[in-house]
Amino acid sequence: MQNPSCLPGPGRQDGLFTLECQYAPFPFVLCIRAWSPSYERWSLVTSSPTLRSVQSGYKLVKVASGAHSVHSLAYRETFHPVIGPAAEAEALYVRQIRLLERLRAHQGEFVMWDVGLGAAANPLTVLRAVEGTRCREGSPSPRPSPPGEGEPPIQPPHVPGSSRREEAHSNLAGKDQSLLTSAATGPIRFVSFDQTIESLKFALKHARELEFVEGYESELEKLIQDGRISFKRGSQEVKWELHLADFPRLLGSDVAKDLPKPHVIMFDAFSPATNPAMWTLPLFTRLFSLLDPERPCVLPTYSRSTMLRVTLLLAGFFVGVGHATGEKEETTIAANRLDLVEEPLGRRWLQRVRRSTSAEPLREPVYRQAKLSEETWERLEGHGQWREVFT
Repeated sequence: MQNPSCLPGPGRQDGLFTLECQYAPFPFVLCIRAWSPSYERWSLVTSSPTLRSVQSGYKLVKVASGAHSVHSLAYRETFHPVIGPAAEAEALYVRQIRLLERLRAHQGEFVMWDVGLGAAANPLTVLRAVEGTRCREGSPSPRPSPPGEGEPPIQPPHVPGSSRREEAHSNLAGKDQSLLTSAATGPIRFVSFDQTIESLKFALKHARELEFVEGYESELEKLIQDGRISFKRGSQEVKWELHLADFPRLLGSDVAKDLPKPHVIMFDAFSPATNPAMWTLPLFTRLFSLLDPERPCVLPTYSRSTMLRVTLLLAGFFVGVGHATGEKEETTIAANRLDLVEEPLGRRWLQRVRRSTSAEPLREPVYRQAKLSEETWERLEGHGQWREVFT
């Protein structure tokens, strides 16, 4: 914040402290700061959706790959930067979790939580993969076709990484093509969460440029109107529901207990620096507690930060290195079973964490960077993952 003129609110206290700012370069009217005794500092909170009104809205941008994506003016972040929405979604939420293989082997309803619906690139990319069609980002996009008639999915970009991950990409590419002609044996159920549908409305207005939206306009319009929809594409049955709410608050309510238990969680919130409320230890702890211990569940996400990985481990997940996407040589994948994590973090990573200057989890919706506390280190060192992974 540059030279703000602020009028203090009711006084300093532990928790939130409201200030009215006449000038600030950030796209919101009010600034909220929080005092934390444990960190002995004030920090700017940028997570409240009610504050982002001055420059709310979206614009189309062209990312490095040539694909179009959506940029949020309020958060000043681009959805799926660098390689584009469909390519990133396929790399993270289809290929690395072997989604098509899991669907083929699964009986009954397969539940996918979509945390951060945005422009709907993630669920739509999953549907295209299941149908055997793809979105050619950067060129005209074909309409979805019946299973077996589409082209094979786009290949993820080559980014240097471990030979194990590169070999996995190669193996999956071959397997995916052989699986594309077969739909899942049961319905796919998407459970999407977002605090606004404005980005989805924007995407519908620019369906041709965004491409991954084309062919699903009527379904998305009905989802916006009714909050839920059921439809079929070829032999694949799809159920899709939208929860329009503040996700941390919803997750902490009794309503969350009645949500269908997920097999996959596509976690795609804005970054911790701009949306810290979505990356706290209490949120992931609550999320883990809502999983069915008897239902294998995997959570891939684009972030590779040490802070996030520590947070996921302390919340109860097993955590590993995720596949490369865009300029990132690795991402993060978590699960409630170790055998779902292809490349789990080991003791070498654990030793590096202790030297990190940004590893302590966020316990409140205030972004900051800090080294691990002794208490956090002791809890982390006692995680069961280290008994199974020795390197």
